[in-house]
Parts: sequence; C-alpha cells; structure tokens
Amino acid sequence: MLVICNGMPRSASTWSFNVVLGLLRALRPLQKVHSGYDESVAHFLESAPPDATHAVVKCHQLDARGRALTQAGTARTVYTWRDPADAIVSCMGMFDHDFETALHAVKSSLQLYDFHRRGGVALILDYERIVTTPVGAVQRIAAFLGLEDHGDTVRVVAAENGLQRMREKAESLPDKAQLIRLCGFPHDPETLLHPGHIRDGSSGYGRKALTAQQLQRIDGLLAHRRALPR
Repeated sequence: MLVICNGMPRSASTWSFNVVLGLLRALRPLQKVHSGYDESVAHFLESAPPDATHAVVKCHQLDARGRALTQAGTARTVYTWRDPADAIVSCMGMFDHDFETALHAVKSSLQLYDFHRRGGVALILDYERIVTTPVGAVQRIAAFLGLEDHGDTVRVVAAENGLQRMREKAESLPDKAQLIRLCGFPHDPETLLHPGHIRDGSSGYGRKALTAQQLQRIDGLLAHRRALPR
C-alpha cells in the first residue's frame, strides 16, 4: 500500500505521517514499511526496497506520478489543512519566511486542495479537529486505510502522537546544524520532526497577527472556494 501524507504547510501533515506509520507498525507488524519525505513521489518509489510491503511518503506538493496514483485510487492520500492565516503565521515563525513566501506556499497548497476535492478520493482532515479530537482523527485514518483495530491501537497511536508528546520529541532533537551534520537533513529522518517543530499549536491566532491588507489577500484566495470540510 502506498500512502501519501500531504497538505498545507504547518497543518499537521507530519502528524498524519507519524500516525500512518504508527498504525501500520502496530497492526501490520510483520510487513516492512518504507517511509520518508520526498516532494517527488516518483523518486520516492524508485528508492523503495523491493521487499517493502508499504510505502509512506510526506510531501506538500504532488508530482505527475503522485497525482496519477491518487486519481486512480492506487495511492491512499491524506491531505491536512488549516486556517490559512494560522498556517501563514506559523510558517513565518517556524521557517523565517516573509509573508509573500508563506502566502505563495498556502496558495499552492489550496490548488492541491482543489485537486483533491475534485477527485473525491483523498481523506481531507482539519487541523483543529486533529488537535481537539485526536482519537477520532486517527480512527478516520485507520478506516480510510482499511486497517481494522480490535483493541486499543487507535488510542495508543493518538496518545503517542498527541500535541504535547510530539512537542517533547521535537525538543529532544539536536539543533538544526547538528542534524544536518549527522544525517544530512534539518529534520529527524525517522519522524520528520524539526527542532522546535511544535510551537503554539492553537488555532485562531493568525488573524490577530496579520494586517488588514494581508488578511484581505488571504480571504481573496478563499473567495471562490466552498467552505473547507471538517
């Protein structure tokens, strides 16, 4: 099974990646999982070992291969979204992006959201629901992947990937420079967490931090779209 975890920047796509891995490892313990971050699904699949039963990739965009596999239903795609103002302010704080760079990233992701909405085959999850009802969100992913849980696995996976637990994991990582020296990436290659990955974690603060003109531009991105699903 190929699972693509993508979504708006700073919208819990790393959470969905770790949840999928947690579910597969708990409910399919004898099956090998190939996982990682790659904006090219084609490249990611080419790098998979031949004995891998499952492949789980995190990305924020979809190349032609990823789109074709998603449309065909060959890949199970989980797309996470967040209030664009929150996502933009979080990007600006986490990655030192200016407003224009963060706005462009969110605009690009909303185009991907349109692709998923038209196709109707991706599981679309709302960040706020993920934070407030994590067990329900994990259950939705398990059902979407066809993974039956006859025990407490969903609750265990939800707890292990809760906001505070992921904050603790991120805070235990070496700093960015050290990670690059150790593994060549500015993030942990196993969990894909960055140092300081979990910041405020709440919702609704973005609109308080941006100017009226910036908010007007964000609202312009949403004007022609139906309400994002929860």
